[in-house]
Amino acid sequence: MTEIFLKLSAQLNSSIFVLMALLVATGYALLKIGGWTERFSHLNQKIDGALSLEKTLIRLEQLTELIYNNTLKNPLVKSFSPIVLTHTGLEASASIGFDLLLKPEFSKLSGLVEEKFPKNAYDIQVESMRVASKQFPGVLNDIELLNAKEYAYSKGLRLEDLSSVLGVLLRNEILKSKGISVSEVDEHSPSYV
Repeated sequence: MTEIFLKLSAQLNSSIFVLMALLVATGYALLKIGGWTERFSHLNQKIDGALSLEKTLIRLEQLTELIYNNTLKNPLVKSFSPIVLTHTGLEASASIGFDLLLKPEFSKLSGLVEEKFPKNAYDIQVESMRVASKQFPGVLNDIELLNAKEYAYSKGLRLEDLSSVLGVLLRNEILKSKGISVSEVDEHSPSYV
């Protein structure tokens, strides 16, 4: 090996020197790129972990809401799958006019559900409940909000409890527009997987 370097140094001209410099620079660049790839793969693992944590939090939110609804004397939704409106939920929907409210807001709310790319009826149910919970007060005009507050007060409910009624109605409309039966929610529920 030393003989090669001695011969190269004896015949050192600019082209060999340039080639050697390029070889060293290429080796260094490959070493750096390998380090970056390692960093990015580590970041991808962290992102994947965060996404699974988000799904767990959504599931916990739903379970907490279902437990809360089960402790009410007159719950708005039944906590078995698929979630359905109780007599009180149907009464709330009629009293506040959720069916009429949902029609002009359907494209906006269903768009928010579709942003999460639900793959099946269960995913649509999960996302519908999440969207309804977050968007509930914003989709009501002043009169509808006053009606909702009065109804919630008269039944001993929180205003936020009424969002579950909107969530069920939103889920039903999305499933109907896709030609999916509500009973298909059970086919993809985590309790059956």
